[in-house]
Amino acid sequence: MKSIRIKEARVLAIGPCVQGIGFIVFNGPRLPIDWGIKWTRNEKNAKGLAKIAELIDRYQPDVVVFEDHRGEGSRRAKRIEDLLDAIAALIHRQDIETVRYSRRDVRHRFAADGAATKFRIAIAIAKELPELAPRLPVARKIWLPEHANMSIFDAASLALTHYGAIAQEAGSDVKQAA
Repeated sequence: MKSIRIKEARVLAIGPCVQGIGFIVFNGPRLPIDWGIKWTRNEKNAKGLAKIAELIDRYQPDVVVFEDHRGEGSRRAKRIEDLLDAIAALIHRQDIETVRYSRRDVRHRFAADGAATKFRIAIAIAKELPELAPRLPVARKIWLPEHANMSIFDAASLALTHYGAIAQEAGSDVKQAA
């Protein structure tokens, strides 16, 4: 018997925030190749879409993953909801597979790690992907705005949720062939 590794799709995950677009690109579940924030100041949705188009051009993803703002647990501003819908339309026009996960789906993926809040999920991601640990923001005080770096961890949580769903569908990461 020999092992055949399931093709690892290149995944671009997007996590919009007030300051711009957080993103992470994976070549496999444990292979992040780039991450960061694309800052937008004025005309945030138009500029955010342009930045996403640049990311798609640069990385040629097989799948783009982002939040399902209509799903359970989502609490997004109207502007971000509009941006998420515009992202879906942009990606659909480019004939790239899109996958949306709700915040509930993400919390379910990280429940085994005991992570229920965004910050606890970010800590779990930093442990799983140590290359992101330097970007982990400190715990937010309720009177402070969310740190922009959290959008990178939001994107990573969506990508890891996606890879977890793929692994669950396949039954494992490796298929056995005779």
